[in-house]
Amino acid sequence: MGKPDLLATFKLVASRVDHKEFPNVSRESVITDLGIDSLSMMQIVGEMESELGIMIPDEDLVELVTVGDLCKKIEARLPA
Repeated sequence: MGKPDLLATFKLVASRVDHKEFPNVSRESVITDLGIDSLSMMQIVGEMESELGIMIPDEDLVELVTVGDLCKKIEARLPA
């Protein structure tokens, strides 16, 4: 099995949580610019953790600014 497409996973989960589409999201997208607040972000991260079978420590989440930051945190936790 190859690595999951984290950007696609983020878009899917973010759309589900925030009930709107995120068609133009890139790794450079700033999370707050997407209109995602901290509560939604916690839900998004939680769902991504469940889907991917990983855990991201809460203290790592405060450092997230862009979607790419989140993808990097997830990639670091995925089994090789």
